[in-house]
Amino acid sequence: MELTIGPSGVAVGGGVSLGFHHAASWQGLQTGDPKRDGYMTVACDAPDNLDVKWHGWHPKGMFPPDKPSGSSDSIHHQCLVAKVRRVPLKPGERVIFTLGAGEARTIVQPFADPNHEFHLTTDADGDGVFRGIAAQPTMPIHPAEAHHLAASCPATVITGTEFRLLIRAEDRFYNLATDYASTVNISDEDGSVVAQGVKLSDGIAAIAVKVASPGPKRFRLSDGKLSGRSNPCRALDFTPRYRVFWGDIHGHTTISDGLGDTAEGYFAFGRDVAGLDVCALTDHGHFDWPQTVAAVKKFHEPGRFVTILAQEAGAGEDHMNLYFRRDDAPHIGTWASRYNQFNEIVFNQYNKDGREVITGPHHFTYPRGDARYPFGAFDDRTARFVEVYSSHGTSEYPGNPRPLPGAKDADKFMQSGLAKGLRFGVIGSSDNHDSHPGRTIWGRYPGGHIAFIAEELTREAIWDALWHRRVYAASFDRIYMEFTINSQPMGSEIEVSNPCFIRYRVIGQTDVLTARLIRDNEEIRADRTDTGVIEIETDDDPPLGRDSFYYLRVEQDNGERAWSTPIWVLRD
Repeated sequence: MELTIGPSGVAVGGGVSLGFHHAASWQGLQTGDPKRDGYMTVACDAPDNLDVKWHGWHPKGMFPPDKPSGSSDSIHHQCLVAKVRRVPLKPGERVIFTLGAGEARTIVQPFADPNHEFHLTTDADGDGVFRGIAAQPTMPIHPAEAHHLAASCPATVITGTEFRLLIRAEDRFYNLATDYASTVNISDEDGSVVAQGVKLSDGIAAIAVKVASPGPKRFRLSDGKLSGRSNPCRALDFTPRYRVFWGDIHGHTTISDGLGDTAEGYFAFGRDVAGLDVCALTDHGHFDWPQTVAAVKKFHEPGRFVTILAQEAGAGEDHMNLYFRRDDAPHIGTWASRYNQFNEIVFNQYNKDGREVITGPHHFTYPRGDARYPFGAFDDRTARFVEVYSSHGTSEYPGNPRPLPGAKDADKFMQSGLAKGLRFGVIGSSDNHDSHPGRTIWGRYPGGHIAFIAEELTREAIWDALWHRRVYAASFDRIYMEFTINSQPMGSEIEVSNPCFIRYRVIGQTDVLTARLIRDNEEIRADRTDTGVIEIETDDDPPLGRDSFYYLRVEQDNGERAWSTPIWVLRD
């Protein structure tokens, strides 16, 4: 990358800097060892004239103090800084930034970004403050070659009725392999042909298919070289009251601190590439609320793709997401500094005279913020769920797999909130910052999903499912789950005078999986299979005279998991 010095030159003690985006994931950038990955250099015409240093976070005072927190300078906070040491840089002199300058190369971030922006700044007069140039450099980050096939289908299908199967060729980082063009054959688990010769163009195709027999389904894909499997679904020969719909309702674009140029591009990916049923964009604050509102309205298509107007808001260092019933709701009017203050602001603005917003905490086991967050001041007048899994990690119990860094306060984990008697839905989502909702590996871990158990694919039915806790969480794989007690779904509160009848059905993305039944945070049953399907009917006698809660955790052999919302049972 090359910068040409402008008319003012750059004084000794001044310098130039190349910033990397907050949401970028370049691997191992460094300036110390030319033999290791990620080695970078900065050179100018005069030899040995630059002191080069890599900063994981820009030094305090490096950018103008009047910049807002969402400024491009702050968003590009990782920076490679070169300060002039001997002679000034002259007008017209070239400064060349080289990534991958040594024996090894730089590992580019794994997720595709067609307009990946860097941020060049200069300190021309040597006062220590760096200011951006007029036009910033960008480069496309393309997908790698196709590595496998994947497909998305509805979680619940009806025999003899056509449904949409979205087929993708992906690279090993789950980007859509846009240079792939071939034909794919599709079969059911029993080997019966579902479709043949499906032509993929630019790595993707959508076809209408149907199945003749009820039961668990996972469609196998092959082009003779690459293979793959769809997400699992259940085929029924009757129309159920509830169906399972998949969503990713937590993510960001350049409207706040993510990648991806527009809200429209975000929703288009969720619908047309990831094959989601439900999608929400939760950019921080309200930097461009009209753009978000317009995109939510444009992409909403009941029966095919439901969009929800949403935003992420802070309560000091703690984070809460807001999901609005209407697509023309105003954004939050006051920014809270404390968790309990946030709860009152949201209730008074939206739910005092009805139910207009649903909130919930996410990545809540980070060791920071208000000690009352999330369960010390949980307010179910607005808060109806916790996001137990995202790309930040898992917050079920201390020591769980894929933990958030530094998470150790037992009071902050989901099981603690349940033990306190709180009642909430359990969801997952990605918190993606790459504009790839529903198919992202942005962050520390693969992204997650929320499953809605709803009567139909409409905004009202989806919002109702979230409010009444008919939801469950999954990590990257869309694991199919049914869980009832005395025929009542997840999120229910029931009274029993006899042992309760528990039924659950799980269809995994992989064949080897374990389902663990948990009562009052203690495992009371575990079932393992190598067929990909678990179906259990069992009785349990909960303790007399108090509320108990039951939930299901599913663990696949590839590390992906799913968590039901509890069912609360009072044994009288």
